[in-house]
Amino acid sequence: MKKRTEQSNQTIPPLNDACRKRLRELRERLGLSRPKFADILGIPATTLKNYELNYREISGGTLLLIAHHPELSAHFAWLMTGQIAEPAGAA
Repeated sequence: MKKRTEQSNQTIPPLNDACRKRLRELRERLGLSRPKFADILGIPATTLKNYELNYREISGGTLLLIAHHPELSAHFAWLMTGQIAEPAGAA
């Protein structure tokens, strides 16, 4: 496995921190408990807790689960960037 570069070591933690805050905000906006949201994603509730509390970086697999989930995929762009995606064709 290739080690991270110095640049990625400086870039990834702040990006993960912002994403984890939005992940918790999304869960709360949807009115879901951690166990229920984790169940929807198919991950252990302790894993979700570790993401939200910044004990672990959010895995790419979890992000893919959100991106392809029929009810959560609409929130994916905001979750990743903090920006609301424009509908296709809007300008």
